[in-house]
Amino acid sequence: MTRAKHLHGAGKTEAVRGSFEKKLEHMQRVLNSWVKSGERDDQFWPKSLTHFREWESPSDGIYGWTSPSVTNRKGRYEELVARYWNLQAKAMRFASIGGRSAETKRLKNSIRVLAEQNAVLNWSIMELRDALVRVDPKNPALSKVKFP
Repeated sequence: MTRAKHLHGAGKTEAVRGSFEKKLEHMQRVLNSWVKSGERDDQFWPKSLTHFREWESPSDGIYGWTSPSVTNRKGRYEELVARYWNLQAKAMRFASIGGRSAETKRLKNSIRVLAEQNAVLNWSIMELRDALVRVDPKNPALSKVKFP
């Protein structure tokens, strides 16, 4: 941890604990906003325990640390690690399947519109082909237009 790198003993422990708690508070605020809106947005959320450990935002009093033992389930900060995993479990319902970013929503809507346009065009082709069959059943174009 940048801030606690040169600290030792209780000072280092409190600096790490403080940063850990601020990270968890941030995650709880983000999760609460997702619950309120019903979907995931673009707010920062650590993707993994390593990403959580490396996360730094000095302006918010959030610092990373290099030791993976800080996030060990059976270590000095085990109650904080348990809170982290609890928040991650709660956030799972907002994974990319359920919650989508604005860009994903926009792209999905574009795909839906294009699929509808494609269906309309396919029906138009079928109607034109049927009209051509009625006018000239031996037309060579009929053999070239493959149709379901």
